[in-house]
Amino acid sequence: MSWLGGRTRGARAEHTPVRSLASVAYVLLGVLIASQHGYYTDLGTVSQVLSAVVATVLWPLILLGANLHLSLSHL
Repeated sequence: MSWLGGRTRGARAEHTPVRSLASVAYVLLGVLIASQHGYYTDLGTVSQVLSAVVATVLWPLILLGANLHLSLSHL
């Protein structure tokens, strides 16, 4: 409570239904676009799973032509 008697906001923004819906829509678009570009076809290795996760989160880069297939074979 603030000294004026109202509630104070914390450093983090409140979760609203619109923000939650936008987050779900963003992830669903990521899954759709990543699957259309072949990131979910073969998830047999850690590299392929990580590529799918990265592609789902960074899907706008796929639309710009980025290749998000990761290779961990040199580690």
